[in-house]
Amino acid sequence: MPERFLADEEATEALGEALARLTPPGGTWLLKGGLGAGKTTWTRGFLRGLGGDPEEVASPTYAVLHRYGCSEGRLFHLDLFRTGPDGAWSLGLEESLGAGDRLVVEWAGGDGPWPTGWVARLELTAQEAGRRADWTLPDEPAAR
Repeated sequence: MPERFLADEEATEALGEALARLTPPGGTWLLKGGLGAGKTTWTRGFLRGLGGDPEEVASPTYAVLHRYGCSEGRLFHLDLFRTGPDGAWSLGLEESLGAGDRLVVEWAGGDGPWPTGWVARLELTAQEAGRRADWTLPDEPAAR
């Protein structure tokens, strides 16, 4: 499991940008971490890595779902804090995602089911003056 110490928001965004480049179309990231852990900050960098505008990224806590355009497909940014893991399916998410889209889910909880074959996990935890990131990438390429 790769890990990295992130000293500040810039480092958190840079990790998101780097991991976006490893995420195939149809890929999903499940984010775990407490309030203020940096999940939305990481997502800003992730969108930048996909060729989108990171200034558009906002916490989806109250909207539940944001969609952002990228140079290739769209990024769906979902927050399941209030709805619970099953809430994604009540939104009709699986019908909305296209083959070129990517999904980032905050407060993902359990194992899904997620509408993509490529599912990675990221956990952000407070550490000293920054945060620690631990992530896992799937062994298999995306299958849709």
